Amino acid sequence: MFRSIHFALVPALLLMPAVAQTQTSQAFPLLATGTAAGASGQLSVRTVSSALSLSVLTLRGLTPNTAYAAHYHALGSAGGAPCASGGPITLGFPAFRTDAQGQATVTLRANPTRLRGPLGAYVDVHRASDLTDVPLCAAVLKGAVTPVTAAPTTIAGVTVNIADNRFQPATLSIKAGTTVTWLHTGQVTHNVLSLTVADLKSPDLRPGDKYSYTFKTPGTYTYYCSYHDGMSATITVTNR
Repeated sequence: MFRSIHFALVPALLLMPAVAQTQTSQAFPLLATGTAAGASGQLSVRTVSSALSLSVLTLRGLTPNTAYAAHYHALGSAGGAPCASGGPITLGFPAFRTDAQGQATVTLRANPTRLRGPLGAYVDVHRASDLTDVPLCAAVLKGAVTPVTAAPTTIAGVTVNIADNRFQPATLSIKAGTTVTWLHTGQVTHNVLSLTVADLKSPDLRPGDKYSYTFKTPGTYTYYCSYHDGMSATITVTNR
C-alpha cells in the first residue's frame, strides 16, 4: 500500500483569494499528456473549513517504484493547453514514490484561498529525475462563474446548461438547423460526446467553457459525459 503524506505549504505566487465553502468537494481528472501512455488519475479537492482544504492525488499507470513530484501552477497567459501555459509553481505536493503497480496517493493540506488564480490553476505530475517529463496534468479552478438558471431558446439557437452530474434540460426538441450551445455552469470537468455522431465531440469543458454543435439531420440523439456515469441527455431534431 502507498501512503498519503501531509506537506506544509510553500508560499503561493500570483494566487488570489476565493470564498471558501465549508465541506465542499470537487473532482478533476488527470489526463495523460503523451509521455506516459496509459497513465491516469484524479485530483479531489475537499474544503474542510475556511482555513483548510485537502487536495488528494490518486494516480495509476505510472512507472513502478519511481520517485515523482506534483505541483499546483497558476494558469499562465500563453494560452493553449493548461500545462503548456507557462504558469509559475504556487504550491508543492510532498515528494512521493509509486508502488510496484505504478500507483500512488498523495495529499496536500492548504488554505483554500491559495487554490485559485486570476486566470485559473493547473496541477501537473513530474518524474522527479526529470521535471520536463509531465505524464499527467489537470486544469482546475478557473475564475468564478455566475450560474445560468434558465436555458433560453430561440429559433436560431438553444443553450443547454452543464450542471455537475446533469444536463439541463435533459430532453430537448429542436428544428433541423438549430445550433445547440452547451454552457458549463458547474464546478468539475465535463464533456459532451455521442456514440453515433462522430463530430459531436467536445473537448474537456471547465467552468465557464462553451461548446456548440449544429444539428442538421432529423432524428433522436443521445449524448453523455464520459467522466460521470449516468450523466446523459437526449435531443430530438424535427423537420423544419
